[in-house]
Amino acid sequence: MHKAPVNIYFLCIQNRCRSQIAEAFAKEYGGSNVNVHSAGLEASDVHPLTVEVMREVGIDIASNVSKRIDMKTFVASNVIVKLCEQLKERCPIVPFGIANVEWNIEDPLVPGKESIEAVRVARDEIKDKVIDLLRGLNVPIPD
Repeated sequence: MHKAPVNIYFLCIQNRCRSQIAEAFAKEYGGSNVNVHSAGLEASDVHPLTVEVMREVGIDIASNVSKRIDMKTFVASNVIVKLCEQLKERCPIVPFGIANVEWNIEDPLVPGKESIEAVRVARDEIKDKVIDLLRGLNVPIPD
């Protein structure tokens, strides 16, 4: 029996780093078993360091675009993952029946303190969390 894909929505403030990384890993590991989107409360540009650290692990997100939260996608999701602390007060209320996951991953792109090392640390943390999330949703992950 074929299950319908799980709809996962990764949210952050600007959709330029953490939520983009999470979306890329979820697509990479979840394949056709997931429909994955990411967005921010504000749209920004995908940060060049984000593109760079993902290229290091063989995932090209150079053509990704930063998006604002879309309420249609929001309410159609099975799982909403909030990647940052700041979303707590500002995010729309997650409707009953949708899993609400909070990761609170440190922003590696604090203005004036951006470093590729910090973005790599965030990338690796997000990768582990995405794999755990997919496993928890019974999504088959390739070895």
